[in-house]
Amino acid sequence: MGKKIYQEAKIIQRKPNIVLMFVDDLGYGDVSSFNPHSKIHTKNIDALAEEGMRFKDSHATSALCIPSRYSLLTGRYNWRSRLKSFVVRGDSGTLIEKERKTLAHLLKENGYRTAAVGKWHLGMDWELKDGPDYEQFSLDRETFGSLKEQFGRNGKFDQSLKRPKIEGLDIDYTKPIKYGPNDYGFDYFFGTSASIDQPPYVYIENDRFTAEPTIFYGLPDVARDNPSQQQSWQMGPADPDFKVGNVPDDMQNKVLGLLDDFGDRDEPFFLYYPTHLVHGPLVPSPEFEGKSGIGLYGDFVLQLDAYVGQITAMLKDKGIFEDTIFIFTSDNGASAVAGFDELKAVGHNPSHIFRGKKADAWEGGHREPTIVSYPRLITPGTTSNHRISHSDFYRTIADLLDADIPDDAAEDSISAVSLWEGVDEPLREDIVHSAGNGGLSIRRGFWKLNLAAEGGGFAALSNKNFQPNELFDLRTDISETKNVIEEHPDIVKELTDVLADYVKSGRSTEGEPQKNEPNNPTGDWEQLEWMEDYQEYVQQFKQNSTEETDETKNKGIYKRNEDTKNK
Repeated sequence: MGKKIYQEAKIIQRKPNIVLMFVDDLGYGDVSSFNPHSKIHTKNIDALAEEGMRFKDSHATSALCIPSRYSLLTGRYNWRSRLKSFVVRGDSGTLIEKERKTLAHLLKENGYRTAAVGKWHLGMDWELKDGPDYEQFSLDRETFGSLKEQFGRNGKFDQSLKRPKIEGLDIDYTKPIKYGPNDYGFDYFFGTSASIDQPPYVYIENDRFTAEPTIFYGLPDVARDNPSQQQSWQMGPADPDFKVGNVPDDMQNKVLGLLDDFGDRDEPFFLYYPTHLVHGPLVPSPEFEGKSGIGLYGDFVLQLDAYVGQITAMLKDKGIFEDTIFIFTSDNGASAVAGFDELKAVGHNPSHIFRGKKADAWEGGHREPTIVSYPRLITPGTTSNHRISHSDFYRTIADLLDADIPDDAAEDSISAVSLWEGVDEPLREDIVHSAGNGGLSIRRGFWKLNLAAEGGGFAALSNKNFQPNELFDLRTDISETKNVIEEHPDIVKELTDVLADYVKSGRSTEGEPQKNEPNNPTGDWEQLEWMEDYQEYVQQFKQNSTEETDETKNKGIYKRNEDTKNK
């Protein structure tokens, strides 16, 4: 319905530009237009909201950043990928399947100039040395050892695999990257392989490193589940000119330069901006230090807010704001690095009224402050209370462009065009989330079922209970404080049946059944142990996970089943 109304209105002369600003670790309660009690006045983000629509029930598919990035760009639930829990490292191999169509592919095929700037953190395939180059950094080989097989390499993302104590020591930084953003539909990329606190500390432009790391930078074992090391970053190889505190401004300046260039061209553009802010380390620029009055985290959020204002101003100065879809959202809830106790003591809660934080299955882990501005279609200053998923941006944009999506793409994406137009009717019957430990949750209507104990976040690292654990009635308990699972076994049965169908179908939308990716190398998928026929279901992955040829191992590509391989 939405596409028809949009096309018949004939309100555009050209395809809309798209700016997708994907913030790192920003909480729902950090934006003052979403949280009236916020102690951080985000005037520029609020102004963007006045130009467009606020989505108050908008969700990342995961409570962690890498999986939610996967879903944003693929329109597919992240737990269908090879990464079943937690995150990849900065030197990991590529996570997105190499034959999968991304949102950038879709737009490029429809005449868009595409660019990505910022934190990629979906893995890249590198030219590797024979092993870790300890000598280059004067490290003792015996102290750090060497791994024959490690997490994130050769398509293996099982958490049981060991990780090297120091990342990035086996990469040949003089050689081009073998598979990265340019291979996923982006004409141009500038940024880093991972978060602001993860090595290697060197910029990447397209498929090349801008310098060769020659020094060692950072501290070992940096805490990410508490605020004790808010301004520290992980030990690893670095370019001598790389300064963590300069990264946010360097990325913002690149974005503004691209917008200045794109605004003078005839073809539409897609600019994907996964920011490094407000992920730790909290390193606000000098002009923002102390500005919030509530600490480093508040200062960093204000720096982010200023960036939004600069982008909006650039779009207006170039005369293209009305022809641009500006999407602002976050990848997951606020991190414990922000210092929740300290912030709450001064009256600020990054999660607002919601329980939990980054990595948790509770709402605070994945409910995001989402704004979409598009003056040609969206009525300014409006609000939608209907639930949407980050995976929905894929099909929504395709719908606006009247672009075809192949059946084996965007399997969990639903068009939200009608919501953009102001239609006050729900689109999604349900939505699925994953916690940090990979435990799933499903919300249908006002019922929400968590199949992860203790929220499935950092507090549940050793808890492997993936049975139905919590049921909440969000009509009366939006803060998820009263577990009513014992009172409604019928609801639990209904929700697990729906979720099992989505798992086995390989999709939650209409279309031909698709395959989920195996958890290599074992084929196990412990987060699905609640399924009655779990052992029978995972048998297919146990068979496929061991079928790797020497050629695919060398390329870092796992062998998929023949049906998928030959598509």
